[in-house]
Amino acid sequence: MPKLKTAIFGLILLLTILARPLMAEVSVIFPPENTVDGPRIILGDVANVAGDSEGDLPLASLISAIDLGAAPLAGQDLVLRRRQIELKLAASGAPLADIRWLIPDEVKLTGSGQAFDDNLIKKIVTEYLDRAEPYLSGSYEILSLSSSTLPAFPHGKIEYRFSPQPSSNPSYLTGVIYFTVDGREAGRLRITAQIDLRVPAVVVVRDLSRGHVLTEEDLSESMVAFAQAKGALTVLESAVGQTLKTNLRTGAPVRDRDLIATSMIKRGDIVTIIAQSGGLKISALGQARQDGALGQTITVLNQDSKKTISAKVIGPGLVQVVF
Repeated sequence: MPKLKTAIFGLILLLTILARPLMAEVSVIFPPENTVDGPRIILGDVANVAGDSEGDLPLASLISAIDLGAAPLAGQDLVLRRRQIELKLAASGAPLADIRWLIPDEVKLTGSGQAFDDNLIKKIVTEYLDRAEPYLSGSYEILSLSSSTLPAFPHGKIEYRFSPQPSSNPSYLTGVIYFTVDGREAGRLRITAQIDLRVPAVVVVRDLSRGHVLTEEDLSESMVAFAQAKGALTVLESAVGQTLKTNLRTGAPVRDRDLIATSMIKRGDIVTIIAQSGGLKISALGQARQDGALGQTITVLNQDSKKTISAKVIGPGLVQVVF
């Protein structure tokens, strides 16, 4: 297809040359620096093409339309050497000998529009993380950030909207950034980010064995990697006094599934039974028929009446009748 286009272009040039006056001339002057607006470098956009007479206009128009290759991105530079330009012109089939050329040794071309770099992407992602859960309740660091090809923006006021893709794993964030310039759609960008997200959790400060009753000295509130913190307790007091039902190593998060309520009363213990109704309060001795943790209801044998009753554990060796 490119060869066919070149042949057609050459044929049009030949017919144009044959149709114009013999003394007609076209001049092409390349400034040493210029800007490019668009995805391709078109000769007429980066050089001054002029004819000596009206009869030269068809040839000048065809010369102006020659494609010199891909344009630089917005804010980026591209340097074309004279030899590169001459090779592109020769490949186009243009009658070089019939044109007055003024080409400097180097032509510097700069992509027009607003420059766009990774800093803007990071800024947009950070703005989202700062207001979204679970990132809002934790601390995070962006480990890596990748995106599709960066768009080039025309001049104007840039606005953007980030649309995240739903995910159950907040350590990875994907989504699309939609851009507008002066209220008009200006492109979109797909991004993928890897995030080190840390959230608050209760952890043990030393190796602990199964059956250990937790104290405040055993525990600390710390920031833990999100992947390790699932189900972890976040309030230290909620773990104090509980008994471990598994071994935990230093720094391990404490989860509900790791704990059982610590028994305050053992089966066979002599306990004080409290019965209260209105302003009347009486007490008696009893014997626990089962283990009981704080708040649990157990059966107790009243030693005076020899009756078995239900009572709630309210403290060490202390139960209250459940009516």
